[in-house]
Amino acid sequence: MKYTHRVILPSHISVVEVSLNLKVYFLEGCTDWSVDYQKYKVLVGEPVRIKCALFYGYIRANYSHAQSTGLSLMWYKSAVHGDFEEPISFDGARMSKEEDSIWFRPAELDDVGYYSCVLRNSTYCMKVSMSLIVAENDTDLCYNSKMRFFEKAELSKCKNITCPDIEDFIQPGVEPKIVWYKDCKPKQWRQTIERRRDTLFIKEVREDDIGNYTCEIPFGNFVVRRTTELSVTAPVTDQAPKILFPSESQMSIIEMALGSPVNLTCSAFFGYNGDVSPLIYWKKEDNFIEDLDEERIQESDIKTIREHLGEQEVSISLTIDSLEESDLGNYSCYVENSNGRRQANVKLIKKAELMYTVELAGGLGAILLLLICLVTLYKCYRIELMLFYRNHFGSEDIDGENKDYDAYLSYTKVDPDQWSQETREEERFALEILPDVLEKHYGYKLFIPDRDLIPTGTYIEDVARCVDQSKRLIIVMTPSYVVRRGWSIFELETRLRNMLVTGEIKVILIECAELRGIMNYQEVEALKHTIKMLTVIKWRGPSSNKLTSKFWKQLLYEMPFKRMEPLSISHEQVLDVSEQGAFGELQTVSAISMAAATSTAMATAHPDLRSTFHNSCHTQMRQKHYYRSYDYDLPPSGTLPPLSSLGNQHTYCNIPMTLINGQRPQSKSPRQQSVEEGHGNNAMLPLLPRETSISSVIW
Repeated sequence: MKYTHRVILPSHISVVEVSLNLKVYFLEGCTDWSVDYQKYKVLVGEPVRIKCALFYGYIRANYSHAQSTGLSLMWYKSAVHGDFEEPISFDGARMSKEEDSIWFRPAELDDVGYYSCVLRNSTYCMKVSMSLIVAENDTDLCYNSKMRFFEKAELSKCKNITCPDIEDFIQPGVEPKIVWYKDCKPKQWRQTIERRRDTLFIKEVREDDIGNYTCEIPFGNFVVRRTTELSVTAPVTDQAPKILFPSESQMSIIEMALGSPVNLTCSAFFGYNGDVSPLIYWKKEDNFIEDLDEERIQESDIKTIREHLGEQEVSISLTIDSLEESDLGNYSCYVENSNGRRQANVKLIKKAELMYTVELAGGLGAILLLLICLVTLYKCYRIELMLFYRNHFGSEDIDGENKDYDAYLSYTKVDPDQWSQETREEERFALEILPDVLEKHYGYKLFIPDRDLIPTGTYIEDVARCVDQSKRLIIVMTPSYVVRRGWSIFELETRLRNMLVTGEIKVILIECAELRGIMNYQEVEALKHTIKMLTVIKWRGPSSNKLTSKFWKQLLYEMPFKRMEPLSISHEQVLDVSEQGAFGELQTVSAISMAAATSTAMATAHPDLRSTFHNSCHTQMRQKHYYRSYDYDLPPSGTLPPLSSLGNQHTYCNIPMTLINGQRPQSKSPRQQSVEEGHGNNAMLPLLPRETSISSVIW
């Protein structure tokens, strides 16, 4: 309590009016001012001076004046304030009485307690106590954390750190030799930090200046240390707090179902504003939450989310155990400091009940499932679906309708000395299976150079002319094709190259084997980048020969669409059954070509057979072959020359496409029939040698 006491000292001592927040006791005629506010703290082994506080705040008289008036000063000690006090006997060495003070040189742990000074005579008595705390340093430190002084500094501003309570250890007129440490270590101070007598001056405070500063001053045979902890804060703000959530700029509307729990959290940022605690709270309409008198509605304590340099981010929550109709409405979050107040508003409304929730969720789920199924079906069976649509609803491909051929087939034969099981399969696929299926099963019209090219000029010009008359370019890419650079003709001829680069013709590249290990495979990759419209299809060996394989579906999808029924072929429409290929009734092109080459060689090797060609047609024929619409019989004793005599040359033959496709000749007009009959009565000769002289390795 605040107490005003009028003290009258004898022998002309002035009257002192003391006004202190102290408890005053009147014991046995002595005025007791209890314990003084100043506490003495010292480390073990350091000197300390305890001064009688009566002369420094309670009476207007010093020790000499009081002594001259007949007052005597006596000292007492007690372990706990209020306990029995014992008079102190001074030994004059470690502990001595010097005028109005007690000196400890040095202090020890046993010196801890309360020291009372009593000023009295026979008619007057006044008393006050001072506390002394003696402690050891913290482990591995030069100070005791409970005996530190504390200072604060604002970032980027200047700050003085003073070595406190060292007046008793400095001789007047002598510059003290003070050594400064930071965190108990000597430090090379930067240029913006100056040492001035008993002060450390920091011109511009930085965040790394946070720490413990210890000043050390020698005193006789002793050392006195004082430690100050410096904390750095952000500059004092001049702004009101900022609400982070909910939004300040607009009303936040929250839909909640009745009976559900509600949790509204408001978070805000508070700049540094001294030691003032953040002020944040909720209100409903204009009522504080505690005034609602509702146990269901509670406001939490303020929670510090993060803090840095005195700046804080805090939050407070408003909870409603079970939402009722009366709880709906506006709620406001307020934040305040000395610079102003801000608020953010939240409106609780009743959540509309969703009708037919289960039915709607089921319908949406079914639609989503159906969509997933359709996407999966399209991903897995895209080609089949496109072929189905094209076959049933598509129209004829009008792109390139003026061209004579559906596709041009480019392939490189394998050298006989490089034949293997794998190359035989590739050769059979390219020469037999691929043309047979496309022409005889699907009704496409292919241009195969070895079979259909009739030279009229240079070979390159002939190829360019035929490619230009084709809707597609099929390249059967085999290791031999890569090694021999079978595509060179498409790069050498300008017209062919322009067709590939501009996308004038669509290219179907059939890869028959793994080509990456081949020496010049990088040229294949360059070729692929050159072609604008390119589709690559993998032929995976005999397993791809089946008409139901995905290979034929992909190839058919890339070919021009033709609304044409698959052709039915009988044994009479092709060569004899012994020469049929892998597809049964589908007659291979190579078989026809071989028959042409065989008949030509046979006619050359056996001149006696030429006379038989002038005879009339036999009614009984063992073998029937069609060359230029001529047919001839082999004599019973005739033998064919060995095929090895034909060499590696492939013969170009002028064979009607109806025969190649396995079709019977169409009915002709009487004029055409008479011409053919007349031609059939002429000498039936095989191809002339000059017609078998044109050969090609790449076609």
